[in-house]
Amino acid sequence: MTTVTAHKTERSNRILTFVLGHTRFAIDISSILSITDDFGKIELSSNHQHSFLGYLYYRNKPVSAYECSTLLGRDSNRTNLEATISSLNQSEAAHVCWLNELEQSITNETVFSTQRDPVVCEFGHWLEHKKHTADNVTKALLVRFEKPHTEFHNQADVLLEVASKDGKDAALKQLAIAKRGCISELMRLFNYTKSQLNSAVHPVVLYITRDGTTPWFALVLDSMDDIVSYEDLQFTQMRDPDDLSQEAHPDPVYGYVHNSETDEKDSLVLSAARLAYLIEH
Repeated sequence: MTTVTAHKTERSNRILTFVLGHTRFAIDISSILSITDDFGKIELSSNHQHSFLGYLYYRNKPVSAYECSTLLGRDSNRTNLEATISSLNQSEAAHVCWLNELEQSITNETVFSTQRDPVVCEFGHWLEHKKHTADNVTKALLVRFEKPHTEFHNQADVLLEVASKDGKDAALKQLAIAKRGCISELMRLFNYTKSQLNSAVHPVVLYITRDGTTPWFALVLDSMDDIVSYEDLQFTQMRDPDDLSQEAHPDPVYGYVHNSETDEKDSLVLSAARLAYLIEH
């Protein structure tokens, strides 16, 4: 590997950086025609390769849009967050059903056979799994469910005992109080957590160009980190950005930027031409 100053078509000494998982990637500004929030405008398609999302229109011309994380074989932070929000929606609905079944059991004086143990509960299993797999921000939000979720499920034993000793009217009265207390707390926590996770989802669309005037293809990033400048000596080239002829399995990374004055990880610089090769093959 050598430090070089060639290939100015792919190098402007300014890069847009972004993070996937624990890795910092970058794309040279000269390869970016436009940075937008057009993610919501993608006309989705599921009939092509896995990384292909659909079509966007740049000045009325169709542009193919691709998921950058999929192209690079990395987990998408955005899709992980969206999956977490979906699971929270399902769990919230399940607990509303659980509460309705408990109320019906008390009202009709029938057996309540739904799961009472918060640990055995499907949501409880999911929370335990997330303790070991979620990112730190998501973990900090989910850990807050432990106490209100336990108190929610404890209502079954408490209210059924009241119904057994003092009658269903007394139990239903206490249930009404619980709905304004610990039950309401859990439901508010579901809404708060989903709101916080939603606010962390900011997909960015990069229109990639090879001539500086027209779009080549579009890349969807979970989010962008920064646009930074670097000196020539901070850049190390690992391979030619355009010539892939000698590589059986071309790597989209063609170099990296290292800043010895900071503790930040090196930025792995992606070649637009190499990304295009991944798309085409």
